[in-house]
This record gives sequence, structure tokens and C-alpha cells, in this order.
Amino acid sequence: MPAKPVWTKISPRHFRVQNGSRRVDITYEGAGFQSAWSVYAGGKLVTRHPGFLDARGLALKLATENT
Repeated sequence: MPAKPVWTKISPRHFRVQNGSRRVDITYEGAGFQSAWSVYAGGKLVTRHPGFLDARGLALKLATENT
């Protein structure tokens, strides 16, 4: 049976989803009109999204991929 993803709120601008040994972080990086939510998998930047829900969806997908 696959592990269930667990979300953790590190701070108001940093969230983590962990599924078994996979960990994906979402952080808000404020930069004026270029501010965005950055998605990191394995410590490497995957992409940036202006909306939190898009970033959260991608993080969940990456954490549960091939499980």
C-alpha cells in the first residue's frame, strides 16, 4: 500500500509535502511583480508559479509520482 502524502507548514511562506522518502518544498519568493511560489524537489528548483494552488498541485504530483 502506498504511503499517504503528509503536508507540513514550515512557515507562512514555506510548505513541504513528504511521501515516503520523497520530499517536495514550496516557498514564496517575494520579488515585486515577479513574486512567485517556487517548487523544489530534491533541493533543486523545478518551476515557479504565481498561484499557490498551482504550485501545491505540482508538488503533490511530484511527491506521489510512480508510487
